[in-house]
Amino acid sequence: MNIAYFRESNFNALETISRLKDEATARGFTIVGQSELPGGDATVITICRGDWAQAVVDVDPNLLGLLPCSVTVIEKDGKIRVGAGTPTLLGQVVRTDEIFQLVEDADAALRGIVEHASGVEPLKPKALILYSSHTCPYCVMEKKWLDENEVDYKLIYVDEDQQAALSLMQRSGQRGVPITEVTYDNNEIEFIVGFDRAKLEPLVKQLKSA
Repeated sequence: MNIAYFRESNFNALETISRLKDEATARGFTIVGQSELPGGDATVITICRGDWAQAVVDVDPNLLGLLPCSVTVIEKDGKIRVGAGTPTLLGQVVRTDEIFQLVEDADAALRGIVEHASGVEPLKPKALILYSSHTCPYCVMEKKWLDENEVDYKLIYVDEDQQAALSLMQRSGQRGVPITEVTYDNNEIEFIVGFDRAKLEPLVKQLKSA
């Protein structure tokens, strides 16, 4: 399961950080602070959207830690990488319409900040594989939702294909289903655990518009 989104930057560290802050501010975030890690090869920019934080607190203050609030710029092997956490876990824990929309908006905003800071285009999904079982109700729900959205995808039943089940477990670190494997245009792979509509919705829209 991917709980962070990283891209390689086309700029040096200082320019990447400057672009990151400008984009975060433009998207309504407050720059709360900046910290250099002890090794000297990474900078953490703490950002906050007060309205999103309040919405989570109103549901349950204990969940606030699941809302990503930092972006990291890492310099390693002569390359600059930018990354932020994703609100995937929040969307799995709380399944209300309000939190669903917040997770979708937060994920898009954080990815947008990372992409702008890096000077890169958004990754585009090119293929979906749904790993399912015949006895999983959430698998049935996701399959129905994908069919209703008329998106092309491959369906694999792990209770029929033990080799596929083993490969999935080794690559994703997960045992349960549904799991959706997303392949992007740079051949990067992401695993979405559970029927996570907040995560799947923008991907399905992109696939349908391609």
